[in-house]
Amino acid sequence: MALQASSLFGTRLVAAPAVSARTSSGPKQVTTCMAKKKGIRVVVTIECTEARKEGGTPSRYTTEKNRKNTPDKLELVKYNKFLRRRTLHKEIK
Repeated sequence: MALQASSLFGTRLVAAPAVSARTSSGPKQVTTCMAKKKGIRVVVTIECTEARKEGGTPSRYTTEKNRKNTPDKLELVKYNKFLRRRTLHKEIK
């Protein structure tokens, strides 16, 4: 007699036990908590290294990296709009 409501939010409907003939309350809603995953992928910020040396404004990007595959600091060549060229960006956090 248990009904499945919405598995999207982890809720389900359970039939109430029949206590007496007078009280006929409908099915009660029970919320189940799902465990949070500790992800391997983390959000990191990368910053331009050449603009810091020149005293200009550094450009920053945010991206994701896989901690398992790249345990070192991330280094990418990205475009710096203040210097108008592609420069080396390193992870700062």
